[in-house]
Amino acid sequence: MRRYALCALLSLMACSDDSSGPGSGDATSTASIAIPPNYGIHDTFVRDGLAFVSAWNSGLLIYDVGNGIKNGSPSDPRLVSTIVTADRGVPGGAQVHNAWWFHDPSGSRRYVFVGQEGPGVIGRSATGDIHVVDVTDLEHPVEVAFYNLAGAGTHNFWVDEAAQVLYAAYYNGGVVALDVSGALSGDLSSREIARVLPGGQSYVWGVQAEGGSVYATDMLSGLWQLQLAGNQFLVAGGGANVAARFTSDLWVRGGYVYTGTWGQRGAVGNAVNVWQLDAQGAPVLVDSVVTDNITTVSDVEVSPDGSLLLFSSENGPRAGLRFYRLTNPASPRFVSDYLVPGGVHTATFALIGGRLYVFAAKNPPEPALLIVDVTDL
Repeated sequence: MRRYALCALLSLMACSDDSSGPGSGDATSTASIAIPPNYGIHDTFVRDGLAFVSAWNSGLLIYDVGNGIKNGSPSDPRLVSTIVTADRGVPGGAQVHNAWWFHDPSGSRRYVFVGQEGPGVIGRSATGDIHVVDVTDLEHPVEVAFYNLAGAGTHNFWVDEAAQVLYAAYYNGGVVALDVSGALSGDLSSREIARVLPGGQSYVWGVQAEGGSVYATDMLSGLWQLQLAGNQFLVAGGGANVAARFTSDLWVRGGYVYTGTWGQRGAVGNAVNVWQLDAQGAPVLVDSVVTDNITTVSDVEVSPDGSLLLFSSENGPRAGLRFYRLTNPASPRFVSDYLVPGGVHTATFALIGGRLYVFAAKNPPEPALLIVDVTDL
């Protein structure tokens, strides 16, 4: 208890419960970028040495962290450009929540999809559109298109780039599939392929396409397996499998799905559930990792080589980043944590210059993008 209290006083120091063995060193701070407290920062999308920082009403901030366009690096991020997307009548403004830089099969890297998270009530309502930004000129991005789903708001999304389909978690609107092929402009409502409320009354947090299926986390009813067939979604498996907690983020990798939990329902959201996919791709719960002294798991991700499980956590003396070894993917083994007072809301892995980093969103009142080197874990 005293050890974690001490670590909680050290904003960017790493603490570990298991430091033995090769590859079990410390996570080390690389950079901290202050974000205007205009709410602050949500997701970060990192690709090709560029970090697309979703900075709420400060807009989408694009940083060179190894691309070369501004001679930036993970230790010296350089701002490339900023765009504040339209509010489109949503109360509160742009509220830039998440982004995806789309690399289509032709090699074009023209568009960034931006999610707007407006006001909502858990389980009942949400607001916010998908905005499309043309980054043909990265230093002068321009908003060119949007998608609106009446009565609902977007949260996280996933792009099947080979198929050129964007899957969006749309909270009380369920899961939406959009055709994002070719040139995009104006209202994209005609490009809607299909949508579904997997749990009837749903509040979908996240979605990921993998192995011919689409997996969705519903805060109210757990993990679902869907399949897109023509212009409709089929519910293929799962669902009604997490009743005690709100379900949050997910990550699918190598026949397993890792899902987080959030907030306070019947139980506090301090668990990461481990699901094995059967021969048909349906999820079966095989383990649950519970962390004392946190209340929320927001982001869950597996490292590019499949060796590490990462999740972000908030609130309590053990809030921050936690890392688990996936030698046995059905039973993650704790490796290390990186404690941040108040915690971090989101986190993602990025390989840059042969080293592995985590880009994490530190919470208000002093929001910041934290860049942490985890190569030696």
